[in-house]
Amino acid sequence: MNTHRILLLSNVRPSRTWKIADRITREVPNAEICGIVQRPTEKLPRVQQLIATESTRQDVSSDRMTSRAYALFQSLLNGLLNSALWFIHGCPRALSGTTKSTTKKLAEKCSEAGWPLLWTDHIHDPIVADFVRLQKPDLTILLGDLPSLPEPRLIPSCGCIRVCEGKTVEQGTEIRIEHLAKGSDAAFTVTRLSVPFQVYEGVAEHTLKTDLIADDLVVETAINLKTQSVQQCSEAVTAWAQLILWPCLQQLQTASTKSAPHPPRPRRHRLAWKLSLDTLLLCSPFVIGRNWYRRWRSRYPVLILTHHLVSDRPHRMGMSTKIFWRQVRFLQRHYRIVSLSQAIELLHLGNVSTPTAVLTFDDGYADNFLNLRAVAEELEIPVAHFIVTQPVAVHQEFEHDVQQGERGALPLTWDQIRYWSLRGAEFGSHTRTHFDCASPDRARLTHEIVESKSDIEAQLGKPVKCFAFPFGGHENMSSEAVEIAAAAYPYFASGFGGENVHHEPEADNRHLLRKNLYQHPWELELELQSVFDLVERIKRRLHLGRVESPISSHRLLTTLATSISRNSKPESRLRVFN
Repeated sequence: MNTHRILLLSNVRPSRTWKIADRITREVPNAEICGIVQRPTEKLPRVQQLIATESTRQDVSSDRMTSRAYALFQSLLNGLLNSALWFIHGCPRALSGTTKSTTKKLAEKCSEAGWPLLWTDHIHDPIVADFVRLQKPDLTILLGDLPSLPEPRLIPSCGCIRVCEGKTVEQGTEIRIEHLAKGSDAAFTVTRLSVPFQVYEGVAEHTLKTDLIADDLVVETAINLKTQSVQQCSEAVTAWAQLILWPCLQQLQTASTKSAPHPPRPRRHRLAWKLSLDTLLLCSPFVIGRNWYRRWRSRYPVLILTHHLVSDRPHRMGMSTKIFWRQVRFLQRHYRIVSLSQAIELLHLGNVSTPTAVLTFDDGYADNFLNLRAVAEELEIPVAHFIVTQPVAVHQEFEHDVQQGERGALPLTWDQIRYWSLRGAEFGSHTRTHFDCASPDRARLTHEIVESKSDIEAQLGKPVKCFAFPFGGHENMSSEAVEIAAAAYPYFASGFGGENVHHEPEADNRHLLRKNLYQHPWELELELQSVFDLVERIKRRLHLGRVESPISSHRLLTTLATSISRNSKPESRLRVFN
């Protein structure tokens, strides 16, 4: 079959250009990128520049002089704090740091992939026409609001695909995918849909989401246009959008508002004076010496963080897109973010030379398909989900939300889960009904723990290798539940804190400890460095508290898992992610 040559003309940030080019080569059958025409970052629309420099702190409409002064002050302060934390962590190497989506990075990516790249300030320059003629594309894709379309004589045989966006006060942003055929004067609308404004999002966060959806639609259009007529392509893309995108957008239609309140600040669960005292412990010779020792031995712990949903509408467990963006950027500066399967492989090998973190999300909220996925795609981070299967199957609200008076937060659909799974997200089980596994009822536990695994495997067509206990406390994990989970899954996760370190008996690594993904970076750093755990130990030594140690609970559970593993058949013992 002939290769389908596709050329991109881009007026969007370089990272988006690279990602959609990469998606096209992976998802469109027999397609190759024959060339990219890119406008420099400084020539892009203001909101694209903000995202390109990985900053969501500034408002697009704010005074530029004030914004620059504030940005300079923030840069100096953050530089000092980041240097201090880097030293506290043992001055680790090989961190992703503050690598930005620059023109240089796009040039390096294109050079590695062998894609011709042309930089231009104006898309209608004669040099662009010469470049397009030289590359001989079959299809041209226009990204962003370009000043003009290519000359009619430069439109290739399969025409042009372009993304058009329009703002509406009532509905949000309308995304329209158009196709301009060779020799035609009018564009044909392939599909259109509206992305509602959410009450806590700013312009940059809203743009992240509309760009994500637009890219989904562009890739799907390119896939169908290769083998179908424009009319058939339109029907197929519209049906696909109704199946994959609409279930998430529909629940936001009624939640959107015309006048949005100020987004909430990152919540702290502890008072500032307590965090200040805890910070003294973070800066103590004990913690600093511990981290330098870990660097010397290449024995940093693997820290697994847990949260529920990224949402720009009110929800008691929600974290706004802006806050999540900032937390991810904080983590990328000081920790290596890896997938859950990579983390388990590191624990198995016992060589962790860099502070390492994993991001996991429980229950399976549909908001994550838009908000979380937008940040994850832009910042290139892996995520893992532990889903409750019954609400997904019937597409109804979670019972624990209904009991708390939370309405309108629906779960993902199986189609969305399959779509996300094929693009790198990992999925594990979280029972069928968010059941509290403190129960000793073996029949009910088997139904919840084992059969939820079967539900997911039937939908994804691949093994499910990890289970996370709902609520996650040691009081929510009966010995019967741990035994059943350890027999059914290679790994099971709790939520009462602690660090994951390499243990010589392989079964000890089957129990994964998870920490809270706090919204405030101050509190998150103290959690990641186990300062709160150290404080609790000190209190117990001084008899100031009677809180049961999560470490002792971990030892009891891993002892049970080790016993199960040693008494099980060889084929049911510890397995490492492939």
